[in-house]
Amino acid sequence: MQELKITLSDEIVAAGEAYLADTPVLHSHVGTQPDLLLRWNKIPLAIEAVDVVVFLHGFSRQGREMPLAEKAESSGLDLSGRKRPTIALLPRGNWLKYTWYDFPAMLSGGIDRLVEYGLQRFAEAMGRDGLAAERLVLAAHSGGGMPAVAATAGAHRPPDELYVFDGLYGRDPATGDPLRGVETIDRWLGERLAHEPEREGALRILYIEQQTGKFSRAVAALVHRRLAEVEPALAEALRRRYRVEVSPVQHSRIARRCLPELLTSSDIDFDWSKP
Repeated sequence: MQELKITLSDEIVAAGEAYLADTPVLHSHVGTQPDLLLRWNKIPLAIEAVDVVVFLHGFSRQGREMPLAEKAESSGLDLSGRKRPTIALLPRGNWLKYTWYDFPAMLSGGIDRLVEYGLQRFAEAMGRDGLAAERLVLAAHSGGGMPAVAATAGAHRPPDELYVFDGLYGRDPATGDPLRGVETIDRWLGERLAHEPEREGALRILYIEQQTGKFSRAVAALVHRRLAEVEPALAEALRRRYRVEVSPVQHSRIARRCLPELLTSSDIDFDWSKP
């Protein structure tokens, strides 16, 4: 098994990253090795639980030969502004054909198994028996968007925060309802809002109309409906963390531009004048 190395300083694990190969949870996925990136900010050695961010990437022009580093660069998994101790996981998807990737290993509780594996590997590097997950953030870009919705449907521990960057393409009309999956987000949203404000969450959807507009606007409608059922003063605060908005940023840059800020503050108002 490939070793995961960390650096200690005054009982603190220094920020770092590590690529791992032959991840058991991802053994069914076709593609290159390594197949999993772990990235973390400063983590106290004595801590019992950390936040976890899982990012599902999109398609790649390199097809089957895509190195995971390509998606690490464009993912926006920048934890430098995040104060909470956090471990980010970037799994390599399953190459289908051409530029296409999906994430079948994340279905039916697979995302839970990935989180458990990542935390166990990190705990072992710390010399610990285990490490628990405090909050779960699920983020996805482009072709990773619909797999993120499907992963949420089968997760034993649904995400506290869900961020999708121009990735809600919907389903192929030839295979059924193109809006299939909206009901999954609606169910998750209802359950998530039931925990507000004691345990805060977020849903942020950034989209480009001609690519993911129809599905994204359907999600916007259900967010509006759900928040209309909430006490007005609370709803006003929730609208900052649960919203769907059009992105003026080019498709390939949305995650890199927006995710670092969302990992700092889920209610951030994007200043689109900044690069």
